[in-house]
Amino acid sequence: MKNLPYATYDLIPPQDMIQFMLKYSFLHKQVTQIPESIIVTKEIDFDTMKKAFNIEIERNDCLRLRFFKEKGKIKQYFIDRFTVDEIPVLSFKSEQERIDTLTADAQKPIRMLKGETFRIKFFRTEDNRSGVYINVHHLVMDNAAVFTFFADLFAVYDHLKDGAKMPKPLGSYEEIIKKELAYVANPENIKKEEQAYREFFEKDGEPTYLGVEGPKFLDAERKKKKNPDLKAVSLFDPIHDKAELTKRTIPYEDSQKIFSFMDENGISGECLVQLAMRLHLIKINNRVNDTYFIVLCPRRHNLTEKRAGGTVAAPLPWRIVLPENLTFMEALGKMKELQFWAFRHMDYPYLEYRTLQQKMFNYSAAEAASTMMFSWFPLEANTMNNWEYEFEGYSLDRYFIVLYTFAMKDTHSGCLKISCIHRTKFVSVEDIENLNNGTAKALKLGIENPNMTLGEIIDQL
Repeated sequence: MKNLPYATYDLIPPQDMIQFMLKYSFLHKQVTQIPESIIVTKEIDFDTMKKAFNIEIERNDCLRLRFFKEKGKIKQYFIDRFTVDEIPVLSFKSEQERIDTLTADAQKPIRMLKGETFRIKFFRTEDNRSGVYINVHHLVMDNAAVFTFFADLFAVYDHLKDGAKMPKPLGSYEEIIKKELAYVANPENIKKEEQAYREFFEKDGEPTYLGVEGPKFLDAERKKKKNPDLKAVSLFDPIHDKAELTKRTIPYEDSQKIFSFMDENGISGECLVQLAMRLHLIKINNRVNDTYFIVLCPRRHNLTEKRAGGTVAAPLPWRIVLPENLTFMEALGKMKELQFWAFRHMDYPYLEYRTLQQKMFNYSAAEAASTMMFSWFPLEANTMNNWEYEFEGYSLDRYFIVLYTFAMKDTHSGCLKISCIHRTKFVSVEDIENLNNGTAKALKLGIENPNMTLGEIIDQL
């Protein structure tokens, strides 16, 4: 595209990772979009909310991001402020109608090279609540940016409707893009992080794949390649990318004990839930205690960036060996140490360390040892400008990896909610049920007796 009146930019590494996803699901472009809604108990004046959204377009520059392809390469630029004249307002008579309608939109690809980067809808639920739904291309927002968008939108609405103070300006995604491109342009930055990642993986040797389905895929790979010491699997199948979104909640009383334990001990949900999941995996995979997740990190370095839109998140390697003689609390300490390490080295591009692992362990392009991608969504009661709300995500029907698990506090029910997007060819609903049951049991055992060893917990799972 020639003679644009705007500055143009290459994709930054987190966006490159999003485009890379399409190689693993090349028939279904909806895998690179985020469809989510916020449902509130207080009635919304949708005319005022539309005004708030048009103000948000000016405040939140990622909503003005556009893309084009030049010589086979995706490039981007920011357009001037514009307004949306019409936003659909839907009324639903049943919960199933609501889920079906919004899921259908979630699974419809966004035409990001034709000027469409998001779709927004307002709605009234079957029980007379109000909702705002957005389906946004992942090159435009990551989940942290979606939560920032919703919170700021509702704050602007409160300003227009009730005269509340206008929220502070949002950070600039364009400035983040400039900073990210400058960082990767310096080869010394990449070289330094490569050495840190090399030492990280060399410390414990080649990681071992522990599947939520148990050892069957690894055993089959070993048999196929006649190598009993094989540690990685090849689950690449871009054709059979059918996926389900399976959601489960831990009962209220147990959830409240979990949240209290987190608060009293300064433990993040990211560390606690992962540890419990890893204990279940160790149990069902012949007690191999080498667990490797890819954890999405928001990668926002300061307060200004935390109040910015855009896609900055990147997957980080949370690989850890947890000896069974560690206590539950000691293991949480090790998880926190791993978290600090990952955050210190979060600017190393995912595609770089993926290539590094392939070289180190002689992986093919299709082989990997990580179990899942994992996210902890930091949702609290005050996240949406103190509105009482329910967060809802929708099934894309297809996905690019075998399993993506995200956990959060469900502010609507007060429960711990664990959701899994899983490719049904590899991971069944029963596998997810077992994962959630094992996770819930490990959490219960661990928080009731933090001095219990991991081995003792695994024995009781």
